[in-house]
Amino acid sequence: MSDKDENVTRLPTSDVEGYDDLLDFDADEFLQEWQEADRAAVGLLREALPGVVEASAPEQLLQEAVGQIRADLADWPYRHLGAAAGWGKQPPADDRDLWIQAAGGLIAMNGESGLGSHEESSLMALQHADWAGAVIGLARAGVGARAWAEDLFTLADKCPEIEGSYDTEDREPIEFAFGLIVPVWETVGALDEHRRLTPLGYWGLPRALAWAWDGSLDED
Repeated sequence: MSDKDENVTRLPTSDVEGYDDLLDFDADEFLQEWQEADRAAVGLLREALPGVVEASAPEQLLQEAVGQIRADLADWPYRHLGAAAGWGKQPPADDRDLWIQAAGGLIAMNGESGLGSHEESSLMALQHADWAGAVIGLARAGVGARAWAEDLFTLADKCPEIEGSYDTEDREPIEFAFGLIVPVWETVGALDEHRRLTPLGYWGLPRALAWAWDGSLDED
C-alpha cells in the first residue's frame, strides 16, 4: 500500500523484517503502535458507520448462519475460522460472538488457521486501511452491493476516510487476499450466493473487523 494509511496506520512488516540486529527491535514499542492502530481503526468504523452501530442484528439470518457453523465445525472453512479465531476445542457459547468471530477470524489470526502459508501470509499482509476501506464502502453501498474481490479493492481505494490511493502494483496482491475472504464471508452468510451484501453482513462485517482489532462497535 502506498499512502492510504494516514488516518488508519498499520506498521509495515518491513519495519520489523529489515532489522539486521534483533537487538535494535523494540517489541514493546511495536506492540504499542499496533494497539494504537487497532484503536484508531475501530474508532474510524464507529464514526464512519453510525447506521451500522445503531442497527439490530437480523436474528433469523443470524440463527440460520450460526446453526450451520455449529453443525459443520469440523469442515471447511469453519475449522480454519475457529483455529484463526483462537477457539481451541470450545467455540463461543453466545451466538453473536460465534458469528462475529467466525467472520473475523482470518482477519484477527489469533491462531494458526491451517490455510496454506501463501494464503495466510496474503491475508495477514492486508492493513487496517485495506479492511476498513473495503467494509466501510461496502456497508455504505448497502444490502445487495457487490462484494467480489475487485469490488472490495475499488471500495477500499475510493473510501474517503482513507487518504491517498493504491499504486498499480498493489492491485494483484490485495485482490488475491480479498479473493480468499469473499467465499468465507459467503459461507457464513455475510454475502449471498451472488456475492452481494446481506443484512447479516451489513450488521456483522464491521463488527467482525472491530472484534479482530480487539474492540467493539457496540462500546465506546
